[in-house]
Amino acid sequence: MDAVTIRTRDVEQARAEVGRVFCAHRLTPQSGVHNVRLRMAAHRVGGVGVIDLDYGQAVRIQPTPLETFYLVQIPRSGGTVVRHAGRSVTSTPDVASVLSPYDASDMRWSAGSPHRIFYADRRTVDRELSRLLGRPVDGPVRFDIGMTMTTPTATAWERGVDFLAGELAHPMDASLFDHPQVAARFEQGLIAQLLLAHRHTYSDLLAEPARHPAPGRLARQACALITDHHGEALTVGDVAEALRVSVRTLQDCFRRELQTTPTAYLRACRLDAAHRALRATVPGVSVTTVALQHGFVHLGRFAADYRARFGESPSTTLRR
Repeated sequence: MDAVTIRTRDVEQARAEVGRVFCAHRLTPQSGVHNVRLRMAAHRVGGVGVIDLDYGQAVRIQPTPLETFYLVQIPRSGGTVVRHAGRSVTSTPDVASVLSPYDASDMRWSAGSPHRIFYADRRTVDRELSRLLGRPVDGPVRFDIGMTMTTPTATAWERGVDFLAGELAHPMDASLFDHPQVAARFEQGLIAQLLLAHRHTYSDLLAEPARHPAPGRLARQACALITDHHGEALTVGDVAEALRVSVRTLQDCFRRELQTTPTAYLRACRLDAAHRALRATVPGVSVTTVALQHGFVHLGRFAADYRARFGESPSTTLRR
């Protein structure tokens, strides 16, 4: 896990330090501004990261094309005018700006506009989109520049980003993402949700109806695969990829044949495995350890799902 924390009032140092985290760019204080009050904390794990960035003053930022990554920039307060790929948006806490890797940008940040910025590696985005589509991505993925943050899906996605930021701020051995399987699952889910929450060049394809000629057979194959491999770093995207179908096709088959979802089935398998582990009462085992070993990052949700399935809390099972 990479971490960078910087504070400076020097414009040139601010440009150099931010450039090391992102890419080459011009940084110009606006009229009457002679310095900045930069505060930056950047954390990355795998193909994603969160950067909290505040220049403290009104500045103009002109990055070159990002090339290898995407950015979703969410002002915590204040506002920013962003021009990118021939479009412009006034970004506020309710409207994030989204930069794709293929074009330069021109941004004017107002004074008092700290941003939380989500970083996603381009290859990671392409890979997750391929899983959702069930086929390779054959062209650039370009997001619309403005992302409304007040919709239920965007709000849920932002909660995930905030959770990621909180965990990455901890030392590695004190973070849930110390476990690489947990980090990988969360990364895939966060990018998949972004692809579903915000419009891009493949959104219409993702929205097309999904049908499979043998839904019953596909559902049985998926169930067998999940049952055999639920203890591994397995996601619904992995299952779809292994069976050479899109995620939405797999979801449609589960809905029609089993009246559930692949995610719910995978969660149930992992809950059953966690239940067996807690009943084994191995000395030194804790509920948190068992939950993380079985892929549950949100411990509160794990406890609620566990109680709903088994009629008691995980700690009660452990004490038996």
